[in-house]
Amino acid sequence: MRRLAHPFTGWIYEWPDDGIGPVMVTDRNGVSGRFDRDGRPVAGDLGYADPEMCRWIASGGPAVGGAAGRSRRFVVPTPAAMEAS
Repeated sequence: MRRLAHPFTGWIYEWPDDGIGPVMVTDRNGVSGRFDRDGRPVAGDLGYADPEMCRWIASGGPAVGGAAGRSRRFVVPTPAAMEAS
């Protein structure tokens, strides 16, 4: 699963493995929502997502690979790094 933290908000953008929506976004309080590649809400309690971040995640599909998979931005953070932010 690819995961990327927004540089300003700290919200986590990721490709979930369950197939509900291409991008799952979780804010710092644990509220989450599902969004399409253009940042439009699909499901969940979160009503807004950064469309550009959604495009970054959705552009590579469910499997890491290709140019997006080689990007250092898609490194999955460790749990320790997540707690420190």
